Amino acid sequence: METKTKKLNKRLKKLISYYGPYKKQLFFDIFFSVLSASIAITVPLIIRHVLNEVINFEPNVARKNIFLYGIVVFSLFVILFFCYYYTSYYGKNMGAKIEIDLSKDAFNHIQNLPFDFHDEQKVGKLLSYISADISNVSILMHQAPEEIIIFIIRFVGAFFMFFLTNKILAFITAGILALVFLFSINLVPKIHKTILERRELFSELDASLEESLIGVRTVQSFTGEKAEALKFSKLCDVYFDNIKIINKVSGIFGSGLMSFVIGLVPIVTLIGAAFVLDQTLSINELITFMLYIDILIGPIFSFSTLIQQFQEGFSGFTRIFEILEKKSEIVDSEKSIELKKIEGNIEFKNVSFYYSKDDKVIFKDLNFKIKAGECVALVGSSGTGKSTLCNLIPRFYDVSDGEILIDGFNIKNIKLENLRKNIGFVHQDTFLFSGTVMDNIRYGRPEATDEDVIKAAKNAYANDFIECLAKGYNTQIGQRGLKISGGQKQRLAIARAFLKNPPILVLDEATSNLDSEGEKHVMASMQQLSENRTTIIIAHRLSTIKNSKRILVIDEGVIKEEGTHEELMSKNGVYKKFYTNFHETNI
Repeated sequence: METKTKKLNKRLKKLISYYGPYKKQLFFDIFFSVLSASIAITVPLIIRHVLNEVINFEPNVARKNIFLYGIVVFSLFVILFFCYYYTSYYGKNMGAKIEIDLSKDAFNHIQNLPFDFHDEQKVGKLLSYISADISNVSILMHQAPEEIIIFIIRFVGAFFMFFLTNKILAFITAGILALVFLFSINLVPKIHKTILERRELFSELDASLEESLIGVRTVQSFTGEKAEALKFSKLCDVYFDNIKIINKVSGIFGSGLMSFVIGLVPIVTLIGAAFVLDQTLSINELITFMLYIDILIGPIFSFSTLIQQFQEGFSGFTRIFEILEKKSEIVDSEKSIELKKIEGNIEFKNVSFYYSKDDKVIFKDLNFKIKAGECVALVGSSGTGKSTLCNLIPRFYDVSDGEILIDGFNIKNIKLENLRKNIGFVHQDTFLFSGTVMDNIRYGRPEATDEDVIKAAKNAYANDFIECLAKGYNTQIGQRGLKISGGQKQRLAIARAFLKNPPILVLDEATSNLDSEGEKHVMASMQQLSENRTTIIIAHRLSTIKNSKRILVIDEGVIKEEGTHEELMSKNGVYKKFYTNFHETNI
């Protein structure tokens, strides 16, 4: 089993690999950070030499040397300008590019994870991972190298100069800073824990907000505004409680750090003044020592910010890699093949399925065949797994036991993209993207011409209503197609399937939410769509399935009966019971 240390090292190695395409930018970012820190270390030395010139006061030599020092200082500050400009502009651009690369990888990875992953996730939480968490990680990756390098150079350089100037003052300074370190290190785990909790709470807030906004019509229909507001308010209160803890810990951390550092200046000044009076330290050496303390104070103050940034970045890094490390078992095998042409013969051989070993079995030893071009209807009460059965064919889920064959090939040995391109779905809950009518139909085949799209719409009996829209095929239909009716959505979905033109088609309760007029149009388009292709129809309405050549009746995870409507009615079995009890509306 992988240890925490090995897992962390593996994650860090993967994270560092994101610097790969930007080695040049990273090199110069570090180089200019080193250069700027080194210049900062040299400035007090220059000031010390200038003070020596003034104290020694040889007018002609001093003026000449001070002029030269002025040229040096001016040159150094010009160099500093370019150093800061590079790290600020190009360094941040590198961080932004890494953020984009991470976002793309996370998005692509999440898109390719199987249905069982998405079944358990809230969309808002996933959005939080891709946006806020990755942003924190990229800030860390951009700022951490340069901040750490600047801190080390300034810290080591300043202490080196401390000991060259006065060992006693150097040890006193080191002692105070050791207390600062011990004080800080005890608070870091608490900061990390609270920040990790805050990220989780923030993603919960995102998920709640996203869910409420998408369902705003349902909320208003059931006058659920107050309930949603109360739910969101409670989450906000919990989030605020966490913020208070973070602010308290950060306040203690920042206040303690500031008190120690501010206290360092007068302590060193008083002791140094005593050494000056004892003539064991010159006034210009004391001033130089104080200038190096000032150089040291900057990184120490930024240390508190760096600690919080590191904790934010590390918590985001942890959450992102928990997602990136999730592996999909539904992948192409080494022996996967691509079928040039799929006829559409489907066979279930001893297929059993359960979502996990702890869940109940949905199917047990299913065996049936569907011939190419045949139209088969699946009938059964809600919850019998009709949709799940159809989701097994394109491998949205993998069978637990047995195998599914298409044209004699086990679907696990067919390349996923090839398999899914040859299967079309028209769902009860049609999903349309925000964009134009043309864009949504073309989603079935992105390379299709406008003429192809219009032809598909005509086949789906959708062209007439599309041309009546304000801008025809260029009409914006709103998020999830909210600007058009349910029947119109379904016809666009069928047009999309027509454009895809797959040899295998699944119609999953495509008319159950339509009125009689909408159903009439959709049924006509569905009937045309299903011609000359293998079609599986899931329906609760007899009118949807009565023309099927074969009906499979699923009950308690097995196929209890099969035949035409007339044959099944004559058997006086499960199908007739459904028909008698629910008639047209619920079969």
